[in-house]
Amino acid sequence: MPEAVDLSVPLAISILLPIVGAILVWVVADAGRGAVRQVALWTSLATLAVAGYIVLQQARGAAQFKRAYDWLDTAAGTGVGIQFSLGLDGLSFWLYGLSALLLLVCVLVSWEAIRDHAAGFYSLLLVLGSGMLGVFAARDVILFYVFFEFTLIPLFFLIGIWGSEDRRYAAVKFFLYTLAGSLLTFLGLLAIVLWNYFNSPDRVMTFNIAALTSGLARHPIDAALTWGGMSISVQVLIFLALFAGFAVKVPLFPFHTWLPLAHVQAPTAGSVVLAGILLKIGTYGFLRFSVPMLPDATALFAPAIGWLSAAGVIYAALVALAQSDMKKMIAYSSVGHLGFSMLGLFALNRLGAVGGTLQMVNHGLSTGGLFALIGMLYERYHTRQISAYGGIAKRLPWYAFFFVLFTMSSIGLPMLNGFPGEFMLFMGAFQRGFSGGPWTVETQLRWIAVLSVTGMILNAWYMLWLAKSILYGPLREPHEEHGHSGQAPGPVRDLSGREIAALAPIAVFMLWIGLAPNMFIQPMEPALTPAIAAASAKFDSLWHAAPTATSVARKQAPALAANLKTTKDNDRDR
Repeated sequence: MPEAVDLSVPLAISILLPIVGAILVWVVADAGRGAVRQVALWTSLATLAVAGYIVLQQARGAAQFKRAYDWLDTAAGTGVGIQFSLGLDGLSFWLYGLSALLLLVCVLVSWEAIRDHAAGFYSLLLVLGSGMLGVFAARDVILFYVFFEFTLIPLFFLIGIWGSEDRRYAAVKFFLYTLAGSLLTFLGLLAIVLWNYFNSPDRVMTFNIAALTSGLARHPIDAALTWGGMSISVQVLIFLALFAGFAVKVPLFPFHTWLPLAHVQAPTAGSVVLAGILLKIGTYGFLRFSVPMLPDATALFAPAIGWLSAAGVIYAALVALAQSDMKKMIAYSSVGHLGFSMLGLFALNRLGAVGGTLQMVNHGLSTGGLFALIGMLYERYHTRQISAYGGIAKRLPWYAFFFVLFTMSSIGLPMLNGFPGEFMLFMGAFQRGFSGGPWTVETQLRWIAVLSVTGMILNAWYMLWLAKSILYGPLREPHEEHGHSGQAPGPVRDLSGREIAALAPIAVFMLWIGLAPNMFIQPMEPALTPAIAAASAKFDSLWHAAPTATSVARKQAPALAANLKTTKDNDRDR
């Protein structure tokens, strides 16, 4: 066992570094765009270096996070314990590391794309990076919510100022959708805190996430409200409040309508960070709060969420097939891929939860990389219309290499990162569908799994069609229609060293996860297994405890048939 290292201070430094960098960006703003870019680059590199060290220690099992700083202290007579408490565990540290990696990617892909108000752009991007890192490291409910909302404001301005034609409408829709849902989520989190306070023997109002999880395990939320002659479970109401914010953030079908517009209108860095990190805050919220703290409600709604996930996978794939804008196609693919993650998480078994959690990271790598590639193509040709391209692998061989690699990752090709996550989550979904119980429930769960696999086939269809359409066939370039200011452009160059440097780390992790998935899975399991244990047990007791006569007959049918055959054989012998 490696020697434990307290990483509380480095973790805080990694979250504060982007904010310091954002301030320095404004300090050097008068020196021009070059100086601003250099500050942003070195800040993101330093953040990645610190985060990489922390992730490495966490993966080795050597990381500890002992320090916490009181903001409102119960010892001071406030009766409220709110802390600046940071830490990582198996649920969060890979997403934390992915946030640091994609922050650097965003700086590099914006290098030439952002020419106006560069200081404002990079400062907002760095502040957003701080919020992304903080939301996965927060160990206090209030701190989590602060970082949760902290990611909202910078992205709102990034879309609204540096986006495409309908950027203001897209920014407002994104902001209103996510803000409305997150306010209900905040009320749900406060309800959890208050329940724990009124039912704990020492009457201490703690906002510590670990303390709340263990407290609710000792005294679960079992009250009910009576209204109009009906009794409604308080735990169900709190689950729905959390669901409102997290489902919009995922986004889970049918709460996804803000996402395609936000992706299409956002600048490249905004799309990378939105797909790569911000959508994962929703799935992470379910895994951190809803599943372990509200196991009864989670078990109750698991089949319904499974249906929504499967519907989202199928719907997103069919709509993606109809798109003519490649960025919009990848945006709809995000709805489908996060549907896979939700399917695995709410299978409420080990295979599904591990696969769903790993798929969060995989989606961030593959889809974040695809959005970066589309942005690079747009910089050269100024159109995202699929029909405008053909055979560009002849002109851009390095671009074609990365595009094919990321496409194969997205469709789950074996030996790449998409395969182990999807394989495990589908195994978990089918395992849940064949785990016994009433015939009606079993049938539903099996259909959910089958439909989701169908969605994976459709996903491969539209992604391979996209790669074929733009990369292969006769060379077709959109010079005349989309050239610069009506002038015939010069020869289009392949990826630059800077662009390859932005894509190469993503490609390395795609291969690494695909070839050695256990290196990424094993550090997650010590936190993941207890997180789903209570909800899994509640699912079994709720849906499988009382088998119907039909299910009993189906299970006993083979034995009855064997006995009948034996009886007939004996009769013939007589």
